[in-house]
Amino acid sequence: MKWYTCTPVPFKGDHTFFCRDSGAFCKAFQEIGIESKAIMPTPVQEGDDPDLIRTDYANLEDPAWWKSLGIDGLVLYAWGMGKYTPIVRAVHEAGIYLVSYMDTSGLYYPWSHWKTLTRHLWTMEKSRNGPLKGSIRACLRMVKSHTIGALDSGRKRHWSMADLISFPLPDSLASVRDRQWLYGKEICEKFILIPAPISQRNAWKPGSRKQNLILAIGRWDDHFQKNPELLMRTLEIVTSRHLTWDIEIYGKIPPFMHAWHQSLPPEQQARIRLAGSVPNQALLQVYAKAKINLCTSRYESSHIVSGEALCAGASIAGPHIMPQLNCLQWYVSHDSGTLSSQNTPESLADALLEEIRCWESGNRDPDEISRYWCDRLHATNSCRRIIVAYESAHSKQ
Repeated sequence: MKWYTCTPVPFKGDHTFFCRDSGAFCKAFQEIGIESKAIMPTPVQEGDDPDLIRTDYANLEDPAWWKSLGIDGLVLYAWGMGKYTPIVRAVHEAGIYLVSYMDTSGLYYPWSHWKTLTRHLWTMEKSRNGPLKGSIRACLRMVKSHTIGALDSGRKRHWSMADLISFPLPDSLASVRDRQWLYGKEICEKFILIPAPISQRNAWKPGSRKQNLILAIGRWDDHFQKNPELLMRTLEIVTSRHLTWDIEIYGKIPPFMHAWHQSLPPEQQARIRLAGSVPNQALLQVYAKAKINLCTSRYESSHIVSGEALCAGASIAGPHIMPQLNCLQWYVSHDSGTLSSQNTPESLADALLEEIRCWESGNRDPDEISRYWCDRLHATNSCRRIIVAYESAHSKQ
């Protein structure tokens, strides 16, 4: 059996690609004994992994090219977008079993949480493009979403030729299943829960020791999504009230965060370390010793960092329940975290301090957190579920 994965965007193809998304699925198929490669368009880039196939984009739309690979199945990361329908059609015509992987919260505008998502769209565009340009872009996107975009014809064409359509969260799956009137029964019957792939290297080793350590990991130069301002203010409050735990911040650290760190009182500054960007392999060791992972994002599809932390036996602290972060509601559902009651630094600080109290009072069990979430999130288990669906479909033919 041969199962490949594909992303129709020429991302970097080094180790950073193969620790997440379609790259992680490729490695997971290999780990369960199935031949696998990942496919992306050219150009070839320095550091490309040997398991990556680079090809001209035109080949991705050619059924003969796909057929020449001799593969049984494909996991396609193309977000269900209509512009990638020619690729889906080519794979379908080549007779390859196709899994369309939807890395999404499932909140398709304007059909879900209209008021909340309208405010989110407006704020995001203005934050990233300025008041004037951002307002214009937001208006144009709203008009499109309420006219031709509301019919979702591109996504429906994409999904109609897939054999399996996977969603990473129970809420995202339920949200789209509720739209059977829009997508049709035949498409909705293809929906399945396949969480974002987490490497089985992310796991708690029974007998290991956790430290009083809080992690925050992200692209901190992304003001809108990762919300570093919320992170900084929350940590100021927490370290002013509780100085026995350490905090390590990983990822790209912009200059304003260094300036903030330097401005803290010495006793608070000593508890917070700006660790910067490190290889994913090094993060495995960090997850292993940490007790809490802090998320401050405004929105995420599945927040891989939180998934990795859970598999390593850490719990989650994050912003309160809101549609754009429905992944966190799932992640804290098994005595594995606390969400704030409001979207404020003070409330998030209270949630983080509550998680600290849970650990100090013995109400958090890294063995159980890891066992429960490894079973659900490990990519190898997801690959096995995909194979079961594939074999079931073929047994009916």
